[in-house]
Amino acid sequence: DNRSQNIDYPPWSNEPSSNFPNTLGKQVYLHNVTNLPTIQHKFTGREKTKERLIRERRRNAIRKGFLHAWRGYTKYAWGHDELLPVSNQSRDNFNGWGATIVDSLDTLWIMNLTREFDRAKEFVRTVDFTTSENDISVFETTIRYLGGLLSAYEFSREPILLEKALELGTALLPSFNSPSGLPYNTWNLTRGRIEKSVPQLSPGILSQAGTLQLEFMKLAQLSGESEFFYKVQNITNVLDRAKKSIQGLYPIQIDQDTGEFIGNHVSFGAQGDSFYEYLIKEYIYVGGAIDQYRRMYVESIDSMHEYLIEECQVEDRSNLLFIGELSYAEFSENMHHLACFVPGMLSIGAKVLNRPKDLEVAIKLAETCYWSYEATYTGIGAESMWFISSHNTLNKIERDWIESMNKKNGVPSGLLNISPDYYLRPETVESLFILYRITGDKKYQEKGWKIWQAINKWCKTPAAYSGLTDVTSKFSQKNNQMESFFLAETLKYLYLLFSPPDFISLDKYVFNTEAHPLLRMLKNSVSHEQI
Repeated sequence: DNRSQNIDYPPWSNEPSSNFPNTLGKQVYLHNVTNLPTIQHKFTGREKTKERLIRERRRNAIRKGFLHAWRGYTKYAWGHDELLPVSNQSRDNFNGWGATIVDSLDTLWIMNLTREFDRAKEFVRTVDFTTSENDISVFETTIRYLGGLLSAYEFSREPILLEKALELGTALLPSFNSPSGLPYNTWNLTRGRIEKSVPQLSPGILSQAGTLQLEFMKLAQLSGESEFFYKVQNITNVLDRAKKSIQGLYPIQIDQDTGEFIGNHVSFGAQGDSFYEYLIKEYIYVGGAIDQYRRMYVESIDSMHEYLIEECQVEDRSNLLFIGELSYAEFSENMHHLACFVPGMLSIGAKVLNRPKDLEVAIKLAETCYWSYEATYTGIGAESMWFISSHNTLNKIERDWIESMNKKNGVPSGLLNISPDYYLRPETVESLFILYRITGDKKYQEKGWKIWQAINKWCKTPAAYSGLTDVTSKFSQKNNQMESFFLAETLKYLYLLFSPPDFISLDKYVFNTEAHPLLRMLKNSVSHEQI
């Protein structure tokens, strides 16, 4: 029985009790759900008319941008996963269930696009989430589809959305049947049901196994089925128990058979990122009732400060920090755009756990993420950057040569190299949104607006928006890709940045890693009605 592994005394009861109104299904009654410290800044005083008009004009511009992308998708790719925004064709890279539709449901609701929401909801009614022609990514399916359905259900209370979430969650359960209980990276819903053992050739990925918890916990809460919670709690326990070279820093690969890590590459970017993000968010979601999540988060962030945070060597910018990686105990100066979620994560954790140093570091990391935009020709941030740091053993001649080559190629000063693609990623605007809500500092709105202007200038196509091949060049080409997360995350965070600060408050909601807001548990609040 994996229900309470690694927890000597589970902080929940299996029997109903009026003392414990917050549940994760009918077998898990959480003790000690509390109202945690406030996250959001106390916005006092009335907004000046001029400020309100500017804010609302910007908000409407972003809504208009969303509608442009949505209408292009509905015209050329309706029912397919994604629009190819240059060729006006479609692709089905997420099982052909209409990923853009499901991922956008809550954005449609938040932007008050009622007619579009109703059409999308009726499409969801027609999808069969129990079969798949090809292997599907358990992680992507969970964060985009399951997260999208659950969030849209909590906003709209449309029963079909919860029914479909339960259908999908149930269909995914066999993917957890590895010897350790860690999910396989990919799963064939049709074949996996028939064949007892489907061979899996690839090792588990930290961010994929460790970023299912919020969605399955919410599904347990709303459906009454505790099995969804037990499955993901076991993942947390396996990762918690597995041996690590440095406490709190989890290698990105893990063996699904043994539950032990493979190698020791540590990253808060690709393949690591959202595992760390979910630790603090799980703690917030359950109102601090399961302390294991807080402990694991604090261990990780303490080691991150010690081993992964470095000062940038950018001229006249002493306030910039970056987050690198560890590869075989060696520090690597590589920072992915994906890692720009870290300032938002750190600032939320700083408020909830009273860790002021984390907020100071968050502000400096966010400056670096924004600098990576303003320092390029297009005003858009690159996919990945290799920084010059105090670790580099470059002499002056070598350094001057790198700087001169970079200048010639449009690469910002202070970098060794750059991966210049842009995939319409949300992480920087996500952190700007969170920092605005936490500090109340309007500079984050200004930064977000500049980023939106650059996206609108460089990425817009007649049908929608496209990623870019080279953010450093005035000749950058569009890459003919519009991931569903552009509508689910990038545009939603920008819209919320210019919304009244109590709209979708961080003190009421926790966002999954695909920007789907989920209601938090509060002390003495009864869990939402079940099916």
